[in-house]
Amino acid sequence: MRIPFPERVPLNRVAIFAVVLFLLQQLERTSLYFSVGCTAFILISALAFNAAGGLTRAAGAYVFFYSTLVVIVGICYKAFLGEPAQSNLVDPKTDIEVYIAGISAMYAAVIVSRRFARRSALMQNLISGTKLYRSSVGCIVVGALGGFAIALLGSSAGPLISAFAQFNQLIPLGIVAGVMYEIRRSGGTRTLNLPVAIAIAYYFFVYGIIGFSKQGMLTPLVCWALPAFAARVRLSVLQIAACCVTVFVVFQYLVPYAQYGRKFMEPNQSIKQRVDIAIRLIEHPSQTRQDYEDEYADQAQYYNTQQGFWDRLQFVSVDDGLNNITDQGRVYGLLPIQLAALNVVPHIFWKDKPEVNFGIRYSHEITGIEDTEDNTNIGISFSPTAEAYHMDKWRGVLVVAPLIWFVLFFVLDSLLGDLRTTPWGLLALALISHIAPEGALTGAIYLVTVGVEILIFCAFFAAWVAPLFGDAVLGPQRSPSQPHLAAINPRIS
Repeated sequence: MRIPFPERVPLNRVAIFAVVLFLLQQLERTSLYFSVGCTAFILISALAFNAAGGLTRAAGAYVFFYSTLVVIVGICYKAFLGEPAQSNLVDPKTDIEVYIAGISAMYAAVIVSRRFARRSALMQNLISGTKLYRSSVGCIVVGALGGFAIALLGSSAGPLISAFAQFNQLIPLGIVAGVMYEIRRSGGTRTLNLPVAIAIAYYFFVYGIIGFSKQGMLTPLVCWALPAFAARVRLSVLQIAACCVTVFVVFQYLVPYAQYGRKFMEPNQSIKQRVDIAIRLIEHPSQTRQDYEDEYADQAQYYNTQQGFWDRLQFVSVDDGLNNITDQGRVYGLLPIQLAALNVVPHIFWKDKPEVNFGIRYSHEITGIEDTEDNTNIGISFSPTAEAYHMDKWRGVLVVAPLIWFVLFFVLDSLLGDLRTTPWGLLALALISHIAPEGALTGAIYLVTVGVEILIFCAFFAAWVAPLFGDAVLGPQRSPSQPHLAAINPRIS
């Protein structure tokens, strides 16, 4: 079975799907305005996705992950449960209006950006297929050991360590490059080699398990899956079953473990202390999951009962709270955009740079908790449209947000082109999959500033420097690579 990597979706099938969902929602007594809004959102999302070039372009990836994970999965699962789509929402009318206006503005940003984006991407041909393996090994080694090497410089290395940590996406990039190499070397029959397997295990443990980060758990899996899907590798039934089991375990047990485990994290904890915490929580996964659900039982829910995995694949209920306080007149203003733009300046040049988590501030507004330095443990992720509405109401959704999206789409599409053809293109896709749905509007600014810095650093490091480290680890290359590795082609055919 080949997992598709869609370049476009057939509009007739999308229309049929939207109509079926509409009828099902009406049978379940969903309000007519909400059902019509859901139908409109799905259709406009499909138009925007196709216009952007599908998952082959950064703009299409942003549209896909935003529309799917913020709204579509949630309303579809709500229909599956037989619940009215607007139930358990405080301000459903505003919610669906914001989503329709937001996806329409995003569609307009896609159309305009496609007219101005470069046809020949600036970072398209930096590396040949013959260097992929050694570049992969070099990225993995430096990504894992670079921080320790810099620390050997002593106390003066602090700013360098901070800068390296900010730009260090080398292990994910090494995983992507290694999978791409193995797919091409084997003609599509294999996706893993030893360095990639070690990198996946290392990243999963260090950043996920003892880092208590769901992103740390999912990133190595995503970085394996994306090149496999992009190359349309044929997966066996056993591989597909293993992927499904892995996803279930991660969302059923490990995501609650990561969320709950963060409450035990303290500054300057040793690795041993974090390992002890991890062992204690992992020994009883069902109890840890129950403790997590009890801890966050008072958070807004979209479904009548807790649904575990599915609760994390929608933002309708989360955005609803933010939209509701905005309608009460508590408009935040554009300060988050200003600070997000200034975040492009590294700490090494701005030691007192303010670090503000607006997800925490917004959650304090919703819950009525006083915003103090001690209250930093209830931050929530919001969609870009909800934050745009909270910052400046309809002007934020229809003017501010599309301007930011236009710049984002123009810059990324001009730099990366077809995401399937380069390791850093697929790395950008991995970043977008996380930031587009839950990074808020300031997440788009992060992508076009710090995110672009990260991608440029990783691309040039992988093309020019990493192969040298790969040679140091593997020894000099004795014979030329196979001819079919010389060019990077997104398809195995």
